[in-house]
Amino acid sequence: MKKGQSRNLDVVVAEKNNEDRLSLCSLVAGLNCVPIPTDSGLDTMRAIKQGQVALVLLSVDFALPAGENVLHEIRQVAPSLPVIMMSGVMAPTLLRRLGDRGAQGFLVKPIQRDQLAITLFRYLL
Repeated sequence: MKKGQSRNLDVVVAEKNNEDRLSLCSLVAGLNCVPIPTDSGLDTMRAIKQGQVALVLLSVDFALPAGENVLHEIRQVAPSLPVIMMSGVMAPTLLRRLGDRGAQGFLVKPIQRDQLAITLFRYLL
């Protein structure tokens, strides 16, 4: 993605683990997007309601409310906003359940730069 593009490239990084959140924000920034770090469901929803967020990276094991509940809240206020779920384990039943609840994609932790780049390009271009 090139600087000066007219598309909004703000990406919410909703991750409870401080080290993982900082690492993800660094990866997002390195891909010419603007990371918006959040560490609670309330902060995540506030960021979505306040700005022109282009995509949400949401940890499945996110701080209260649980990641699936935050996903439900996001769908209520921004039904078409891409939400990519992140987890250390993506079992088929979890993938199906999250997909049924409106997640567009999934990333397995630890997130690698190339995986993140493919996901961001897919949803932001």
